[in-house]
Amino acid sequence: MSEEILTLDLTAMAQTGEAIGRAAGVIFFVPFGLPGDRVEVAVTERKRTFARGRLLRLLDASPQRIDPCCPYFTICGGCEWQHIPYPQQLLLKASNVRTQLTRIGKLVDPTVLNCLPSPCAYGYRNHARLQRTATGKPGYRAARSHDIVAVEQCPILEPTLNAELQHLSADGVSAGCSEIQLRVAMPLSIGAHFYQVAPDAFFQANTAVTARLVDEVLRALALGGKEQILELYSGMGLFTVPIAEHAGSVVAVEANAVATADAQANVAHAGIADRVELVTASVEQALLQKTITRRKWDAIVLDPPRAGVTNLALTALLGLAASKLVYVSCDPATLARDAQILCTNGYRLHYAQPLDMFPQTHHVETVALFARE
Repeated sequence: MSEEILTLDLTAMAQTGEAIGRAAGVIFFVPFGLPGDRVEVAVTERKRTFARGRLLRLLDASPQRIDPCCPYFTICGGCEWQHIPYPQQLLLKASNVRTQLTRIGKLVDPTVLNCLPSPCAYGYRNHARLQRTATGKPGYRAARSHDIVAVEQCPILEPTLNAELQHLSADGVSAGCSEIQLRVAMPLSIGAHFYQVAPDAFFQANTAVTARLVDEVLRALALGGKEQILELYSGMGLFTVPIAEHAGSVVAVEANAVATADAQANVAHAGIADRVELVTASVEQALLQKTITRRKWDAIVLDPPRAGVTNLALTALLGLAASKLVYVSCDPATLARDAQILCTNGYRLHYAQPLDMFPQTHHVETVALFARE
């Protein structure tokens, strides 16, 4: 069966990172497109309300389009935006946050600040997971596929990791190793602190922007030295350590026992263990504990996974009635969904500060400050 081929004029960017075009009243999403492009696409998916196309040929290029620096761009499942100038990427990310807060969050004219750039648009990533190809080469999974694309180098990796990848590609990967993990040496230096992170534990991909993320959380909290802070989804203690240095005390809740162990070591290394209580439990379980529900919290810091906060946890969190919430999000859509609930239950969004944790992709980190009205 022959492919359905269409010519599209691309006019906007979607929140998914794809470009948008229309044909016969149908919205088409086109990866690696750009507003102003005229493209030939093969239809890969049709639904009732939208369709998706694979870019076959660039007929007329947008004046904003630039040449990607990576030979694997559009082939591997990593970068999406190497064809977009970096200043334009920042504008698109701030616009995405604003659009989601308006459409999903139902907030009127939310204050969204300019997206803070990464000091390095390339060479920023401090860890990566690769797979072994059938021929023994390291590679990434292709987009929307289980296929593995062999790569000899990756320009978004920190230079030391990129050099390690090049050696692996030249020497080959042993048959007994199906997954390859590249990561910088531990402990990880972030701002004024050092963090130990277990091999399989989560940590942010961009060290320089992570330091700025910590600064933004502290700026939003505006601590005076005596505050009682509840931290949810606290992980290995990225925010716990600097918050405890500037507050009276911190109770940090994390479900992953391995991450809690890292946090315990990091808190001890920083010399602030007397101001921190670490709780290994799900947020939903912790928010039902009397030791938490009966305390008055000056502020709550939460850094949930991409899925956002569950309804059960949000309901319990609202019951604590903290005067200030600092919400760290890696997904504008779930941030907006949770913001609507918060803002219809006594909170107001003061501002949202996007940060570019992931240059060359559509992903964006956001620090949102909510306060009770």
